[in-house]
Amino acid sequence: MELLELVASLESLVVQARRLPVGGNLVIERRAILDLVDQLRLAVPDNIRQAAQVLEQREQLLRDAKEHGQAVIEEAERQRVQLVSETSVVQEAQKRSQEIIMDAEARARQTVADADATAAAHLSEAAQAAASQLQDADRYAVSVIERLQEDIRGVLEALEKSSESLRESR
Repeated sequence: MELLELVASLESLVVQARRLPVGGNLVIERRAILDLVDQLRLAVPDNIRQAAQVLEQREQLLRDAKEHGQAVIEEAERQRVQLVSETSVVQEAQKRSQEIIMDAEARARQTVADADATAAAHLSEAAQAAASQLQDADRYAVSVIERLQEDIRGVLEALEKSSESLRESR
């Protein structure tokens, strides 16, 4: 029997059914309905059954694709988090290396400044020592000259006395 004929038979069963006095329900012969449903199942064309199978396969493919897509998204998120973490580590390392370089440069500048200050202090001390030694040398030279002048005056006086003594004795 063809599908449409079976639908018409179902309709005929419903139309011919007895109506209950209360509620408007129908009394239909159970066996006749079940036989008709079995015939309807058998009458469904193969292409409709195949279409149902195709739809089920399609639904399964969609579920699989959705699961795969979700797995891809989760993996991409995991990789993104890892890359962000690695990027953060690299950025932190670069920042720390910059800090170390700046600290080393500051220490080097301080060491040079300390060396300059020490050299300037030593130079100042040396200049003061040299000035002091020059003053001492000048004082010594003046005292030597003054002693020589006294000695020369004494010699001159002695020569003058000797010369006068010689003149007088003559």
